[in-house]
Amino acid sequence: MELNKLTVVQGNDLLEGAYSVTLDEMRLLNLALAQIDSRKPQPDTLYRLFPQDYQRIYGVNPTSSHRQLREAAESLMKKPVTIYKPDVKTGKVRTVQLSWFSRLEYVSSDDHSAVVLRFGQDVAPYLYELKESFTKLNFANIAKLDTPFSVRLYGWLIKAKNLYGRRSGKAIEVTLDLNWMREKAGLAGKYEDYRDFRQKLLEPTINRINANTDISVVWEPVKQGRTVMSIKFAYVDESTPEASKPLRPRLPRRPRAVAGSALEGEWARRCIAIFEEYRDKLSAYDVDEKATLPDLRKLSGWYKMIGEKNKQKEILSEVSARSKKAVA
Repeated sequence: MELNKLTVVQGNDLLEGAYSVTLDEMRLLNLALAQIDSRKPQPDTLYRLFPQDYQRIYGVNPTSSHRQLREAAESLMKKPVTIYKPDVKTGKVRTVQLSWFSRLEYVSSDDHSAVVLRFGQDVAPYLYELKESFTKLNFANIAKLDTPFSVRLYGWLIKAKNLYGRRSGKAIEVTLDLNWMREKAGLAGKYEDYRDFRQKLLEPTINRINANTDISVVWEPVKQGRTVMSIKFAYVDESTPEASKPLRPRLPRRPRAVAGSALEGEWARRCIAIFEEYRDKLSAYDVDEKATLPDLRKLSGWYKMIGEKNKQKEILSEVSARSKKAVA
């Protein structure tokens, strides 16, 4: 199990759900989530979590890893996650409680003890076949965090990076309401005094995130009058070298050639090769970066010139879909 290759992916509604967990419960939950392929449907097989993995990844005492894993699973089974769903018809917000697991068992043996589980049917839509509105976290980063709140805050910050994309040379900014953070982290009624919140929770959490993850965070209070209402975070992503957005390439000038001639076809193929390489670079820079619609229409025209009807239809379908989305 290579930690750097593992990810924890959740739908944003679940990522921002309200729940209270201990550190052991959070670690077990993320260890289970890291086994999910969020692109695929929920499998029929069950997930198996082994005490030796739990001990190795989190540095837990080997003599207590079996007990910690089992107790965390049993207690998490009884703790729902609350999500908030707006009702399109009424405009009201529905409060929905979901169970993390629909099945839980413990296999006990000297060599192969394991917690065996299956995620619940109601929580599954926020974990499987995710195509939009989700956040992907690097498991190696969250595995180094040793408080539930530091894991939650790290996830909320990374969500902003996914929403706004990589912005070369600029910090990503997120403002989170104090009461919102307390509620989501299951801390309602705790740290109500701002000084207490700052000294005992916020500052130690930021220190943990800066020391153990791929982002560097600074923060400042946001006041309403004299009262601190929220925290403005700003951070830079240090996981990859800073990249600049690819520039649109210059394309070769159209030759004076008869329509349908070999010379025109050769020019169209050159344009396609150059422009498809540009599209690949855009996607590598940021998955949400797209070529402009006028350029895509040109690309479909070049494919038409060389008789690539399937590619022409594919590009035109993308143009149509994006045009409808822009109108909506």
